[in-house]
Amino acid sequence: MEYSNAQLDDLDSLLHLENQVFTSDNINRRQMKRFIQSHHCQFFVAKENDRLAGYALVLFNQATQLARIYSIAVSPDFRGQGIADQLIIQCEQSTVERGYITLRLEVREDNSAAIRLYEKHGFKRLKTLIHYYDGLIDGLRMQKRLGTLGPTLALSMPLYVQTLPFTCGAACLLMSFAALGHSTSPSRKKEVQLWREATTIFMAGGHGGCSGQGLALAANRRGFAVELWSHSRGTPFIHSVRDPLKKSVIELVHADFMDQIEQTDIKVEQAPPHIPQIENWIEQGAAVLLLISTYRFNGCKEPHWIVLSGMSDHFFYFHDPLVEEAQDAVTAAYVPIGKSALEQIVGFGKQKHTACVVIFPKEVQTSVVND
Repeated sequence: MEYSNAQLDDLDSLLHLENQVFTSDNINRRQMKRFIQSHHCQFFVAKENDRLAGYALVLFNQATQLARIYSIAVSPDFRGQGIADQLIIQCEQSTVERGYITLRLEVREDNSAAIRLYEKHGFKRLKTLIHYYDGLIDGLRMQKRLGTLGPTLALSMPLYVQTLPFTCGAACLLMSFAALGHSTSPSRKKEVQLWREATTIFMAGGHGGCSGQGLALAANRRGFAVELWSHSRGTPFIHSVRDPLKKSVIELVHADFMDQIEQTDIKVEQAPPHIPQIENWIEQGAAVLLLISTYRFNGCKEPHWIVLSGMSDHFFYFHDPLVEEAQDAVTAAYVPIGKSALEQIVGFGKQKHTACVVIFPKEVQTSVVND
């Protein structure tokens, strides 16, 4: 069996297979042609002696880090040969090569065979989609976080999972401290303590989140050399609340953080970091905390802190402190993201607020402080 990219010469065979396998929600000729020619998708075909045995179509969302298996079909004449398994593997490899880390799909809830296939490949049930298909059939959205061969240069960083919805920044500090040889081990008590030090007090709802200024100060107090790269058109997170009193408190806390930073040796750059600079930090063994928007990962526009934990030729790797279920913790460490894609996820809100906290290991602290 040969696997390759679909060509326009395959159009008639693909349409025949589509209508042979599916009785509703079919891809029509115009759509099929557009998918074959598009740079925003990958269209795989499986052939044996020039006979079309199956296809798989992956769409890449340019606004997020989400890829989607749009459709998979295998000819009845070729079933039972593991073709669907190989097509899924092709989809996953293509997704990783493009720098995407999350692969989603939708499947009819009554298609138990397909659901078992996807679960065998590590897809998790994410959401039930009411009346998603023709005939008012419910759908099931499934998702898988993908991996790579792993970093060629990595920090020895334990994964610490945040225990509260708003302590991602504090959790990233704890992971960084552990990787850089701080004497105390991570704990929930320290997590809450760090959050109290670094929080901006208010967010849109619930408790406040941590700003880059607050996290930089917390790391500096514990004896680390720190750089803060922050680029913003105003006070961080100020647009996340509407109440004038809350806004005034956020401004007060931010101004206080800035005053405190001026009394330290924290190096502050009013600019977003670039890829070569990040690569240089990781080569020095530094922990790099980045504020991102979760929109590019899960479609939700929320600020979130991650910490970079390694890199390879084409990927950065990060530890994500947000783990919704215990069994998913193994996929939250050394999560890959394409280097070019990293620049797309950094920043949050209408201000496009960029925050990067760089914490250096002991052996390079003296030179960093003196620069």
